Amino acid sequence: MADGRGFAPGIALGDLAAREPADAIAVNSDTTVELAQVIDRPKISQDRDTTGSTDGGFHPHPDMVEKRNVITLARTVLVPLTLGLLLSVPTRANDDPPADEPISGMQTEVTVDGNGRVNLFVEDAALSTVLRMLAVQSGRNIIASPGVTGSVTANLYEVTFDEALQAILMANRAGYRMAGDFIYVHTLDELDELAAAAAARPVTRVFRLSYVTAADAGSYIKPLLGSDEKLSASPDPATKLESDSGDGGGQASAAQDFLIVTAHPDKLREIERIITKIDVRPQQVLIDATILRAELSDENALGIDFAIVGGVDLEMLGATSNGITDLTLGPLPQDRLERFNSTAMSDFAGDVPDGGLTVGILKDKVALFLRALEQVTNTTVLANPKVLGLNKQKGQVIVGRRDGFMTTTVTETQAMQSIEFLETGTQLIFRPFIGDDGYIRMELHPEDSVGYVNAQGLPSEQTTEVTTNVLVRDGETILIGGLFREVTTDARRQVPWLGNLPGLGPLFRSNADSSSREEVIILLTVHVVKDQRAYAAASAECLDDLERMRVGLRRGLMWHGRERVAQRQYGKAIDAYNRNDLDKAVWHLNMALSNSATLLPAIHLKERILQQRTWDEDGSGGRTFLYRLIAAERGDVRPPLGRPWFGAPSASEAEGGFEDNVTELDP
Repeated sequence: MADGRGFAPGIALGDLAAREPADAIAVNSDTTVELAQVIDRPKISQDRDTTGSTDGGFHPHPDMVEKRNVITLARTVLVPLTLGLLLSVPTRANDDPPADEPISGMQTEVTVDGNGRVNLFVEDAALSTVLRMLAVQSGRNIIASPGVTGSVTANLYEVTFDEALQAILMANRAGYRMAGDFIYVHTLDELDELAAAAAARPVTRVFRLSYVTAADAGSYIKPLLGSDEKLSASPDPATKLESDSGDGGGQASAAQDFLIVTAHPDKLREIERIITKIDVRPQQVLIDATILRAELSDENALGIDFAIVGGVDLEMLGATSNGITDLTLGPLPQDRLERFNSTAMSDFAGDVPDGGLTVGILKDKVALFLRALEQVTNTTVLANPKVLGLNKQKGQVIVGRRDGFMTTTVTETQAMQSIEFLETGTQLIFRPFIGDDGYIRMELHPEDSVGYVNAQGLPSEQTTEVTTNVLVRDGETILIGGLFREVTTDARRQVPWLGNLPGLGPLFRSNADSSSREEVIILLTVHVVKDQRAYAAASAECLDDLERMRVGLRRGLMWHGRERVAQRQYGKAIDAYNRNDLDKAVWHLNMALSNSATLLPAIHLKERILQQRTWDEDGSGGRTFLYRLIAAERGDVRPPLGRPWFGAPSASEAEGGFEDNVTELDP
């Protein structure tokens, strides 16, 4: 069979020489050259020697030996020469074109089909020529450097453009690089030089940050940059949360933090690796602080008052008594002034607070009153704030009140007054530092306080607080602070010397004993949130519990209230709707809305049943001005908020409104 160039498959001359001359050599399907008679090979007979030769071999005739030498010479010289001449002439295959037609296989051919597949058939063609033909056929911009030389011999069938380009360049130790819409072809040495030059030239790249700030990331990267490398960072965001109506942000950047780095490619790869390591999602901790404050006070008070008069009695003195609990003496009559009169009194019952036991005795000239009181106060305050915070970020929760008071600042020229606030209640201020070993270092300041501002505008506060830095294991509860204080007071008021008399001493004194004990315990539980989904599920469950509490409080209202009646009627409407009793459902909805006109679920259900929006015209053009303007820009001329639709305006209305058909009257 002929190959693509019109030649028969190659046959080694040695093979042809080894064949017998009578063999037929098929050069192509049309031509068969028989070499049977090229050299006449006479039949050689080997006659056995009958003369009794003792060598046991054959002895050819001398004439035959001479012929054999001629045949051998013909085989070694003429046959190869003849076959070489035959094979040096191209012969036609069965399917080759006639001799007068050109042979396409001998031409350089490059085609590209509609799918971008390349067919390339070239033999010993210049590389520059093949590249030019490939560029023309594919519509690509190929530029070869002067150093790219060589030749191409290849047959490529249905390959991609990149595969074809790589194949023809690889054989000539060349390669290519892409730059926009251009393909630049270089030798491999030139490509190495370009790569080295590109590595030596700084490149600019933007790194976007999700969690680490641009300032922090920049401080880590700056030490890595050389003298010809630069770094720029996005502006720092605002860090304080303060109520300020004059600060709305303005033109402050609302974009994600980023870094712009101009450095060599190898340095950029190192910077990318570092940013990937440090810009990670921070961990969160859930902190539960328990502050328990218990106060126990025990106060005992005892006071005895007595009054003894001589020369007169209590009646003559006009004494008065409120329920025999006290005694008030009146003026001494003037006719008794020149006679002997006496009195002895004590006033200790007034030291005893109101309440308790009071005993009074009145008889002629003697009055005796005893008051006793014991007060026991047991106070327990339990504060349990919880807050979720990020690693290394300050967190603060306050549950309490703020009492304002005025302060005055006096300078040499003026006096300025300002208002400050006294914050009391339960506070928790913290900053966590999460470690990799399961421990969390905590900066903590739990506080529980009470206070007030007096009439003079001076603040007063009683507080229990702890400021500490502790190490807590994840999930464990520890005691971070405690205080136990006991105060005992024994107060006595008495008549000198008489109050110390055994037995009679209490008649001349009052006693007030008090004992107070205070205990404060602060507990802390810290947990690192590892499963965000579990935490979200627990939060959702807590939300459901709060909703149950709200519903329970609402159901505890009096049954005949308008709100409760509306809720019951709405529930009955839902039941009727589920039974497909729409008329009854509408009736219950009307009852619900008559008691609570703003019950939105009832309004929505009624509109769904009636397929009609509830509306009411407000008679104002300004309220819906913006809605109508936006609708007109969108081509929607229907009125907003479900109001009636009277159809699209007529042509005259759309152009300029209704025509003025008012007839002018003669004056």
